[in-house]
Amino acid sequence: MAEPESRDYFVRARFALPAFVGALLALAALASTRPVAAEAQGTPTVVVAHLTDIVSPATAQYVHRVVSAANDQGAVLLVLMIDTPGGLDTSMRQMVQDLLNSSVPSVAYVAPSGARAASAGVFVGEAANVLAMAPGTNIGAAHPIQGGGGDIPGDLREKITSDAAAYLAGITRQRGRNDSWVQDAVRQSVSLDAEQAVSQHVADLLSPDVHTLLSDLEGRSVVTGAGSATIHVTGAEVRTIDPDPVELVAQKAFDPNVAYLLMTIGFFAVLIELFHPGALVPGVTGVVCLVVSFVGFAALPMNWGGIVLILAAAALFVLDIKSAAHGGLTIAGLVCFVLGSLLLYSPSGVPSPTLPEVSVGLPALIGAAGVGALFSLLVVRTALRMSGRPAMTGSQRLNGASGFARSALDPSGTVHVAGQVWSARLRSGRLEAGRPVRVLGRTGLVLDVEPGDATGPAERKGAKP
Repeated sequence: MAEPESRDYFVRARFALPAFVGALLALAALASTRPVAAEAQGTPTVVVAHLTDIVSPATAQYVHRVVSAANDQGAVLLVLMIDTPGGLDTSMRQMVQDLLNSSVPSVAYVAPSGARAASAGVFVGEAANVLAMAPGTNIGAAHPIQGGGGDIPGDLREKITSDAAAYLAGITRQRGRNDSWVQDAVRQSVSLDAEQAVSQHVADLLSPDVHTLLSDLEGRSVVTGAGSATIHVTGAEVRTIDPDPVELVAQKAFDPNVAYLLMTIGFFAVLIELFHPGALVPGVTGVVCLVVSFVGFAALPMNWGGIVLILAAAALFVLDIKSAAHGGLTIAGLVCFVLGSLLLYSPSGVPSPTLPEVSVGLPALIGAAGVGALFSLLVVRTALRMSGRPAMTGSQRLNGASGFARSALDPSGTVHVAGQVWSARLRSGRLEAGRPVRVLGRTGLVLDVEPGDATGPAERKGAKP
């Protein structure tokens, strides 16, 4: 579970995303309920949902939608199937509140075999009225860590750990389970397999499948947000509510390969903007991609040394152009970029059991390296072409440049040339605003221009008498 500082950063970064990301989640919220034909016919309904990703704002929105739908549809039971390594504290707490306040009895089911409820998943599981586990699953390792996977330093670690332990103990005590062990899960990162969890009353049931689980729950009494209730699921229709497209798209930001590719696109887009100031589209695209990628990094195990190497690559690319190093710095930058990519998801120290083991996929790495190599070739080519040009003064750079009249030239006015606004004087006649112009020379800060469609000096010299 990521600690509060990390989650606060995440919230700030999340609201810095483009408006369309927020709109996607808002659309998901608006689509939170649908009429159920089975309910109209009096058939009881069991709602099933799946928490199989990192706990994040996208999955929290999905769980919130499912809990709301179960309550609005009058379902007799909500089954939340869990297989998660954990995630962000803020998102976990939203899920816990939804489950604790639901008027529909809820079951957290750690399944199938091989699944786990680790870190934030422990809190979500313990918040349900019933916690069931399939054979071959495990629960625990809920010690708070930083967003990148590192341990929290000093006194802050003790403060955050105590807060998390008290929070989880209160949830577990409210559900009548073993509040002593869950505190050890927070303070010492201990874990239990399914059989041990049931025997130590950390979990309630050991069930191999959903059908058996529903049979075991028949007639069980629980206390929901609306008061005492008895679970009756005999003859109930089982309905699965899957994440909708907008939730799936939002969750993809936390996929390690997607986050890496977004960072790569943003990285090169910003460089293009630096080499071509005023283009805007590459710059805006790059910033958006970088923000979204760093939001995803908040829930992934990160090695910030990899980020430093990638930033060093950017600096080397820029320096190669500015210093005309003929491609040497660009090649070094490409090496830094590839090394940084390899180190990106390899945090130093002992790997945390509460974060997924991830790495940059080979196709993504090859694709990014290919883009980097292509970009490097363009940089080298530009550097070599610029190195072969004779030195030019400012006036020479403007001679022959094209632009357009910002105001009418009669004969004086203003023109837009080489990305700047200049005072200008027309050699003869009058020219309306918006018409093309060509620079003939410069007198101080005033450009001497002629209409852009006029015959140039070179053409006049070669003209027949």
